[in-house]
Amino acid sequence: MIEVLWHGRGGQGAFTAARLLGAAASLEEGAHALAFPSFGPERRGAPMRAFTKFSREPIGDRSAIEQADFVVYLDETLLQPGWQQELKPGGRVLVNSCQHFGDERIVAIDANGISMALLGRPIPNTVFLGALTVLCPSVTEAAVKEAIAQYMPEKLHQKNWAVVDEAARTMSAAVRHDNEDAPALRRAETSVCSTVAPALRRAEILSLPKKQPEAACSTQPIAKISQAVAISGADSLLAKKTQTEPLPHEGLPKAHCRSAASSPVAPGIRCRLRDSADAAAPSLNPAEFAKNTCYAAGHLVTKNAGWRNQRPIIDGAACTLCLQCYLYCPDGTIFKVRDEGGQTAGLSIDYDFCKGCGVCARACRFGAIAMVDEAQALAVEKGGTR
Repeated sequence: MIEVLWHGRGGQGAFTAARLLGAAASLEEGAHALAFPSFGPERRGAPMRAFTKFSREPIGDRSAIEQADFVVYLDETLLQPGWQQELKPGGRVLVNSCQHFGDERIVAIDANGISMALLGRPIPNTVFLGALTVLCPSVTEAAVKEAIAQYMPEKLHQKNWAVVDEAARTMSAAVRHDNEDAPALRRAETSVCSTVAPALRRAEILSLPKKQPEAACSTQPIAKISQAVAISGADSLLAKKTQTEPLPHEGLPKAHCRSAASSPVAPGIRCRLRDSADAAAPSLNPAEFAKNTCYAAGHLVTKNAGWRNQRPIIDGAACTLCLQCYLYCPDGTIFKVRDEGGQTAGLSIDYDFCKGCGVCARACRFGAIAMVDEAQALAVEKGGTR
């Protein structure tokens, strides 16, 4: 049985992708598939999981997947220390990212870039369906397209088929490059992640060699959308690793739980509740129990949880203070700015908590709110310019 574990946030389409993958896998005669979600009562943007299982035999186990053949992260901030505990031996992790992770098991895909280029919105779910058709022999590209045709509205067929085509094409190119084992090509392409021209790197797949330094991110724009980085760490390399081989993180101090957006993930480092696994049971005193057994809140440590793709910008000159954005903001991040006399002089946005949903921009009838690419806004902030 092949098992796929999906990590995403509400609204990114994780469950839709899980269902489509199951539908595609079950199209073959005699195949069985199961897909289901796991989420809480939170609103759009909250972390959630989805699961897909498919097999040639009837599936009796309907429980949540603990270890999967493929683990997909639609949001890279959800990739936390200890990620490898969810991965079966020889499995692969697919991450929506343009970061360098330095582990051959992690395949980083700029899924937001591909979906923005072809769909006009950062909805990364079908990008990973295309990638899985290359990595998983049990699911074909034709089957995924048929599942899209059967379970998505007709107006979405053509664009999502194009996304699947582009993801599969680029992943196939990466696999070919890896099989050819061309060191010169890798050296030339391990720096394709551009920090100055994000719009030009939207269909890139990045999977860097295990010992690739973080400083490999180039400042040169990418020439073509079809460039791809070879997947370093083929199955043959994974097969050579033994359980007794020392891991690169051994000897490092124990790490606290923190968001993956603040630093690259260090493979194998676990979040520990206590310094020792055999430590005495925590006190049942409520204050002590909470302090000793609860993880730190990552959403406030890393502002905005790092998943906003666009941010709203208010044009003070065009704003009429109708307060429609203030009323419709689902998270209450828009607040009034008072003058010295206590009167409302304008509106501002708390970007620490804004998810970039764009509700305010749609509610504004005067075009006073524009949605700006988050990467560009951050670049302007770091450069100290406006």
